[in-house]
Amino acid sequence: MRLFLSRLTLAFNHPRAVSELDHPYELHRTLCKGFDDPVNARILFRPEADAPRVVHVIVQSFVAPDWSKLDADPKYLDGVEEPKQIALAGLREGLPLRFRLRCRPSKRIGMDGNLDEGKRRSLKDKEEIFGWLYRKGEDGGFRVTAAAFDRVYWFDSKEGRQEKPLGGVVFDGELIVTEAEKLRETVANGIGPQKAYGFGLLSLAPVA
Repeated sequence: MRLFLSRLTLAFNHPRAVSELDHPYELHRTLCKGFDDPVNARILFRPEADAPRVVHVIVQSFVAPDWSKLDADPKYLDGVEEPKQIALAGLREGLPLRFRLRCRPSKRIGMDGNLDEGKRRSLKDKEEIFGWLYRKGEDGGFRVTAAAFDRVYWFDSKEGRQEKPLGGVVFDGELIVTEAEKLRETVANGIGPQKAYGFGLLSLAPVA
């Protein structure tokens, strides 16, 4: 399994960049321009604004992108780090790692006859949100040992702009690898729904 990781730096005050951070599906459409076959590239991405006046977009893909193909004003980008191949061969059971995950913890609405049946509802309660993460870890080859989250808000624009903010979270924490091969698959496939909105990319790093 080959995976590539890129990092783009957006001009924090460029109108298009500002709009895409609020409407991440539009950012997804921009990123797809860097791939000849974006469907099979299996793009996962995460916008980050950890420092004032600095906006990064982390992009993971099955094939290396060509960011020179982005259909964007030259002033849209402040910098591009060329894609690097991710080394996951070193994952082993018992290995402690730091992680970051931007996701939308949610569940499907049930009840026959409910007009919203089948729609996805964001989890808002803290205990529900952590429970969702722990279950994803059990299914995904890892056990969470420490975690905290910040809430993030975004707008859906896939079927016309929706100006009602929707919720998500960014987890930062530590985990223990429980099943190395399953965790490799989890990193490749992402976690949770709505990956075209910048959710699901699980980033791993050594514990300092």
